[in-house]
Amino acid sequence: MCAYPLTTSPGLRSWAAALSTLALTAALALTGSGPAEAVTEATCGSSVPVAAGEDIQSAIDTVAAAGGGCVVLTAGTWTLTRSLEMRSGVTLTGNGTRTVIQGPDTVYDWALITLVGAEPRTDVTVEDLALDGRIPDSALTTDPDATNPYGGALGVYFAAFTYDDQDITVRGVDIRHTSMGIHIKGAQHVTLDSDVLVDNGIAYWLHNAYLRRVTDATITDCVFTGSLSGDGLHVAGTGAGLTIENSSFLNNAAHGIYTEGPPSDVTISEVTASGNSGDGLRLNGTDMSVDGNTTRNNGGDGIHTLTGSGIVTGNTSNGNAGLQYDIHGSFTFSDNS
Repeated sequence: MCAYPLTTSPGLRSWAAALSTLALTAALALTGSGPAEAVTEATCGSSVPVAAGEDIQSAIDTVAAAGGGCVVLTAGTWTLTRSLEMRSGVTLTGNGTRTVIQGPDTVYDWALITLVGAEPRTDVTVEDLALDGRIPDSALTTDPDATNPYGGALGVYFAAFTYDDQDITVRGVDIRHTSMGIHIKGAQHVTLDSDVLVDNGIAYWLHNAYLRRVTDATITDCVFTGSLSGDGLHVAGTGAGLTIENSSFLNNAAHGIYTEGPPSDVTISEVTASGNSGDGLRLNGTDMSVDGNTTRNNGGDGIHTLTGSGIVTGNTSNGNAGLQYDIHGSFTFSDNS
């Protein structure tokens, strides 16, 4: 499996960063999902405000002990020395990109936000804030046999192994410079909404976002750009009911979207995949609807179905270095340009 590593010379990296910034600006205009927008106000049973410099973990524990509610962060910057541990029934909400939760300025190997407690955990939301892992681009490793000291420094890492977590939401969150921006494993009813993920994926085959064994997931109005080693979005493990719509996948080091496993009942619509080093859309899955997407200027194919079934219709694909469409499996192919 090739991760399409990026060249790391300073000149080319600066040039690529400039292009990524321009592409991100264009994508935000298309999706209307600027990272500074306040997306929603959560309805809280119990609400604990936390001012800059105060203890977020203590507030999360207090709200969880009260039966659930919101931890409301003011504008400000929090530098973590260990993971924040989310719990069932808790919403962590901030003040847009004026609320910044960041990793330390030294090497570390733990996620900024995790989910703990007896499985399954339910009704957990992170919204309306920024996460900055502060991992330097110079830490990138693309050797599959190399150990990266930042390998575990993820942004959001929610993993369940015994039962599936329920009702997980990441909304209006800007995530940058982590080993992987969002990794959710073993969950049902997952929502990623109006998130912006930039320059995550610091080691071989780590991604901007990775969903594994996830059922009934909706991704809408999101931007995934500049993964340093992996895909914009990687989906693996059996799951069903995946919807990806009105989102952009730009300038990632591997593919824009890669679904394997394969998942079933997948809808991908009104997606833009551009400038990725691999395929724009690289798809396995059954009962897939790939409709109304735009793939252009990718280093591989525009839309590549490896196997599976469904429809590929109404898409636009041009300027890709490989084939514009490379369709395998039992797909109905119509009205594409």
